[in-house]
Amino acid sequence: MDRVKRLNQIDYVTGIIGAMMLIVYWLIIATLPDFFFVNPTGEELQIRRAELILSTLGWILMSTVAPIALFLYASGFHKARHILPYTALIWPVSLLISQATVYILDGSFYFDYLFKFPIFIYTDIVLPIFILMIWHDLRENFSGKELEVN
Repeated sequence: MDRVKRLNQIDYVTGIIGAMMLIVYWLIIATLPDFFFVNPTGEELQIRRAELILSTLGWILMSTVAPIALFLYASGFHKARHILPYTALIWPVSLLISQATVYILDGSFYFDYLFKFPIFIYTDIVLPIFILMIWHDLRENFSGKELEVN
């Protein structure tokens, strides 16, 4: 009697990608916690408080929920791929909104953090694009049936 494979290669790959995303992102958070853990109540303007809450939600979604969605996908719960675009987009969108607000209030952007701390190029640009690419590939290649292993 042959053992029936329940997981295929894409399941293993998505699990590994999820693990690497979780580990790398949380190592970045642990290294530079002041960039991620902010107190929204310390802001005078309501709009800035809302932006800080949105950005906190965004990095939590991308750092934790996106890898968990990939773990779920790897475990056979393929519908988990549907939340990937939301986990990828809220953080960069919140940063763009925040940049626009700061520009309106102060007359300047603060993109210089990307050059002072290039690791944020990964968290703010590369990782969201990567998650969207994974979502696109999983969405496009998913036929609703068990994929065959070559």
